[in-house]
Amino acid sequence: GGSSRDARRALASALPIGPDAIVNLPVEDFNALLGRARLSGPELALARDIRRRGKNKVAAQKCRRRKLEAIARLQAELGRLGRERERLLRARGQAERALGALRRDLARVSAQVLGALREGAGPPLPPECLGLRLAPDGGLSLEGPGLG
Repeated sequence: GGSSRDARRALASALPIGPDAIVNLPVEDFNALLGRARLSGPELALARDIRRRGKNKVAAQKCRRRKLEAIARLQAELGRLGRERERLLRARGQAERALGALRRDLARVSAQVLGALREGAGPPLPPECLGLRLAPDGGLSLEGPGLG
């Protein structure tokens, strides 16, 4: 990998400090060490190159770790949203079934009430002429021409 190559390069150039220390020293200590070591231009460039690549490697590792953590968070959120979707679909199905049952009940009750209403002693009124209205309070009212 890159760190073993840096270690070989540091040994070959006789840098007074190993690549791990070059990378991990605080910047002030690194600069002070470079000033005391009286390194040649190429040695100075090598030390800075080793530090730059080492810092980049650490940053890349942190970036990969954050990316994996973000993926894990998104997968957990996707699972949670999938479960919520299934719950909502079940609730919707129950509500649709309940609404269908209420509509059937209303149609049945409307047919019974309207069938029982007669003009005098005549035949039942046609359902097209009258309608039942369910009030918000649960009460029923009769609607049609000439009513109300």
